[in-house]
Amino acid sequence: MSLSEKERDRRHSEVRKRMKEKGVDTLLAFGDTGDWGLRYGNLRYLTNSKVMFGNSALIFPMDQEPVMFMFSGLQAGWAKRLSWINDARFSPNLISDIVNALKALKVRPKGLGVVSLSSLPLSWYERLRQEFPSMGLVEMGPEIEQMRYIKGEEEIELAQRSAQAADKGFDEVVKFLKPGMREFEVLSLLERAMKAAGGDDFFDLIFSGPFEPGVKMAPFAITGRKEPSRMIQAGDSLLLEITPRYGGYWSQLVRVINVGRENQLLAKYHRAARDGIEAATRHFRPGIKLGQAVHEAKKVIESAGFDLRGPMGHLCGLNLVEARVELESEDILQPGMIILFHPLVGSGDTQMFSGETYVITPDGHRCLNQAPDILPTV
Repeated sequence: MSLSEKERDRRHSEVRKRMKEKGVDTLLAFGDTGDWGLRYGNLRYLTNSKVMFGNSALIFPMDQEPVMFMFSGLQAGWAKRLSWINDARFSPNLISDIVNALKALKVRPKGLGVVSLSSLPLSWYERLRQEFPSMGLVEMGPEIEQMRYIKGEEEIELAQRSAQAADKGFDEVVKFLKPGMREFEVLSLLERAMKAAGGDDFFDLIFSGPFEPGVKMAPFAITGRKEPSRMIQAGDSLLLEITPRYGGYWSQLVRVINVGRENQLLAKYHRAARDGIEAATRHFRPGIKLGQAVHEAKKVIESAGFDLRGPMGHLCGLNLVEARVELESEDILQPGMIILFHPLVGSGDTQMFSGETYVITPDGHRCLNQAPDILPTV
C-alpha cells in the first residue's frame, strides 16, 4: 500500500503551518537506520522515503521545492520513483550539500527549523554556525512528534495490516509449537508467517522456561544471551513479544503459551493482566488522559493482589516508541492515536505481561489485533 498525494498534502500543509507559528522559513530534517529515538521516523514522515542504510537529509523550504540528500545513489534512485520528493540526490557529504542547498535558496533562511536538535551531529551544528552565523536554529522536533501522534486513515490502515501480520505469526506458532523445538525455530516460524503477510521488519523477543515463584517472564533477543537458543521442554511457558512493521508502521502483540500442560500460577497472573487491560481500555476514548486509563488498570490489578509494573507500553507509528505509557502520562487521548498497551503484573520477584495494539476512534477505541487473549496450552 502506497501513501497518497492527499496524505502528503495533509502532512506538508500542517508542517508549514507549524513552521510559520515558530517563525521558521526552512526546515532541516534528517534520518538514519537507527529506529530508537526519532531518527528514523521524522524523515520518512515528511518524504515517504525509507532510509535503507546510512544517512539522509531533507531541506524543506516554506515556498520552494524540497530537496533530499541520500547516502547512496541506489536510494536516491528509488526515492525519485517512490517518494514525495522529486529532487532526491546522491550525497557523499551530507553537511556540505546541505550548506550548498541552503545557500542556493532564492530566499536565504533567517530561521532554520531542525528536526531535531537533540540528534543533530555536533560537526553539522558547528558547520552551520560557521557558514550562517546570523541564522537562528529552532527546535522543531516536538512539533513534528505531535503531528505524528495523530494518524490519518492511510496510516491506520498500514498499522492494521501490521497487526494482522502479528496475528498470523502468533497463529503459526500456536499451530506448530511443540517440545523439543529451539527458540530460534519458534522465531523462524513467527517471522516467516509475518514476512509472507507483508511485514518489512521485525523486533521480536522471546522467553521460555518454567513459570514459577521467582521467575520474571522478561523476553529478550536470542543474540543477547550467553546461551544462544534454548530448547523448549514440556512444562515450559513461552512468552512472545511480537513486533512487525508493515509499510513503515509498527504494531505489537504480547502473548503467552503453555507447553505440554497448564500452569495454574501463570493463569492467575494472566487473568490479572487481562482484567487490567479491560479496565484501562474501557477508558480509551477521546478526551481522557492516558494516565487516567492506566490508573484504572492499576486499581484492578492491585485488587487481585498484584503490582502494576512498567514498561506498560508506548504510542507507536513510524517509530516503535513515540511516547511511553505510564501512570504519569499527560497525553490526552485523541482519534488517530495508536497505543501498544502491555501492563506488567508482578508480585515479589515474579512477573509476566500480555497486551496488544489499539487505535483511538472518534467514539472510543478499536483493537487492531484479533489474536485471542486466552492462555493456550499446546
